[in-house]
Amino acid sequence: MIFALIKVRLLETFSFRAEFLLWLVTLSMPLIMLVFWRSVTQEGSFQGYTLEDFNLYYIAVLVTTILTSCNSVWEINENIRLGELSFWLMRPIHPFINYLAITFAELGLSLIVALPILILALTMSLHNQSFSLLQLVLLVLALLGGFLINQTIHLLIGSLTFWIERSLVVHKVYVAASSVLSGYMFPLAFLPEWAGRIANWLPFRFVIALPVEILTGKHTLLVAAQWVALQFMVVALLFAAALFVWRQGVRRYLAFG
Repeated sequence: MIFALIKVRLLETFSFRAEFLLWLVTLSMPLIMLVFWRSVTQEGSFQGYTLEDFNLYYIAVLVTTILTSCNSVWEINENIRLGELSFWLMRPIHPFINYLAITFAELGLSLIVALPILILALTMSLHNQSFSLLQLVLLVLALLGGFLINQTIHLLIGSLTFWIERSLVVHKVYVAASSVLSGYMFPLAFLPEWAGRIANWLPFRFVIALPVEILTGKHTLLVAAQWVALQFMVVALLFAAALFVWRQGVRRYLAFG
């Protein structure tokens, strides 16, 4: 069933090619930040980051952003507000499976763009360090964990539509916080020490910063493995929270429906 849903959603994604191209344009921020930091480091390094470090960092951020992106919150918001959720509640599969299928379908198209960038990032990384098979496995797991965290947060925020008509406002706050606390705009090492300690225990860093840090060799294998294990604990906690909020919301939805 889920593979059929993914196939349908993939065909729908291909049918909206202009929307897909517009989404690609919105991913230009890491490249803009790269131009900025390249100008800063023309005459030397900045807080330990050289010109080459920034090149690798923002290429890694770009590919990580593409591979962990998710748009489920808009689908959930519309389904609940317009009453279309009733259709999915009558289906034999949980609606979360449908939203996951949407994300996987979009990911399939994103891979067309992401794979060449990922190969470039890995090639650049190999020039600076030895990149072992275990490190590659940890990178793949970290990317998967980041993808799942983003998905579960979208499910959680989307579920708030049962109470808040436009939960997209909450999502905008999440995106704004994530751009600063995930490593998207700049390395987390640039944050003040107190802010860095807070960022380390928020889910944002697990979406962008952790895969980027593994790709750029900022952690030993042991430390990287510990962070990935913690990342999947965050996935489990967020999914449990999303499922709880969803169930409470569905009860409210059915009561008024």
